[in-house]
Amino acid sequence: MITCAPRNSLLEAARDFAFSQLESTDITAAEDEIQRILRTVAGVMMREVAVKMSGRSSYEGVRMSCECGGSAEFKGYRKRWIKTLHGEVEIERAYYRCRDCRRGYIPWDKRQGLDGRIWTPRVNELVASTCAALPYKAALSLVERTTGLFIEESSGEEIVYDVGGRLRAEEKKAMSAALDIEKEVVTEASADRLYISIDAAKAHTDGDWHDIKAAVIYEGKRLESKYVDTIDNPHYIAAQEKSEDFGGRMYARAMQAGYDRARERVVLADGADWIWNEVSIHFPDSVKILDYFHACEHIYRLASVLYGESNPKGKRWAKEHCKRLKERGPGSLIRAIKRRKARNKQDREALRLEFGYFNKHRRHMNYPRYRARGMMIGSGPVEAACKVVVGQRLKQAGMRWTKNGADVVLAVRCALLGGEFDRINKAARAA
Repeated sequence: MITCAPRNSLLEAARDFAFSQLESTDITAAEDEIQRILRTVAGVMMREVAVKMSGRSSYEGVRMSCECGGSAEFKGYRKRWIKTLHGEVEIERAYYRCRDCRRGYIPWDKRQGLDGRIWTPRVNELVASTCAALPYKAALSLVERTTGLFIEESSGEEIVYDVGGRLRAEEKKAMSAALDIEKEVVTEASADRLYISIDAAKAHTDGDWHDIKAAVIYEGKRLESKYVDTIDNPHYIAAQEKSEDFGGRMYARAMQAGYDRARERVVLADGADWIWNEVSIHFPDSVKILDYFHACEHIYRLASVLYGESNPKGKRWAKEHCKRLKERGPGSLIRAIKRRKARNKQDREALRLEFGYFNKHRRHMNYPRYRARGMMIGSGPVEAACKVVVGQRLKQAGMRWTKNGADVVLAVRCALLGGEFDRINKAARAA
């Protein structure tokens, strides 16, 4: 940190320069000129600092330990260029080489989080975050306009692959730890009521449309003016993978969010079999709620078969049973379906399917009890997550992805939307 006296001198010099040298009657022109000056000054400062912290300062002695068990010897200094937020700089670093395994080491690069590419961790963090928020071309154009850094689209993609790949590697490690019964997952997080809401969206990857499984884990927060919980501190998950893999991913993330410390755990989802299979494995002690609005869709679908697509009687029947479902639970509806006489084969099949659906999920539809406790009964948060996490980034006009290309973007985007900036910062550094 700069001490007060030098900082004050620098600020005083800036004030004197602005007073004597900058003349403009247009605020935008003044902003642009000051920005150009700041970039020039920042570039000069960055070069001086980089030279001072590298070179002989990177020397760590005549020898250092090698991973093979041998000893790596100092061989001299090697130059390289790196691109920082404040421009390109040339540096020198101490280079070591092991006589036994012939492996080379540059300890300074490792300490700084640098890899074989020219970008610094701060550039990686900025580019990955911006490209997770916007399409590559728009994101990199914004980076150039705000920082002056020109980065080709292919380089932006490489950065996202690196950062997203490290985030996925970190998640895989967390999954292994969470699923290992001999390891205890320690977390500081705790919530009075923790929700896990699960769904899936479609995206075009590897030449076809595939399910992108999505979940949002959040705390239920009650406002004095509200009867029902509101979403607080959300964490997002999205991946194109097998159900069992996504189940493990959800479990690991839920544990990190304080699932085992929460007073109440609630799972909200539609009727997809894969969801409830994974919930029964990983969250058996949770309050399980079938999305009320998804259940209502089934009621209206059945009414359209029994009464006809636009029959007012059918709409009244559906509306009444949706109301009863919310206020009394599923018993009345299940009895009504069971008693209903089929007029034809189509009716019989619809009644059979919907009876099976509501009877199967009847334990997850105690809406009067859930509402009395102020719990959410709709999976709106995860449906919004499907749109915000998946749809807005992967499903814009003409977008086609490889599975890996979509996955690394999703990894960064989930961290970004969840406010997990420390995770992105860490992943922007080479191991």
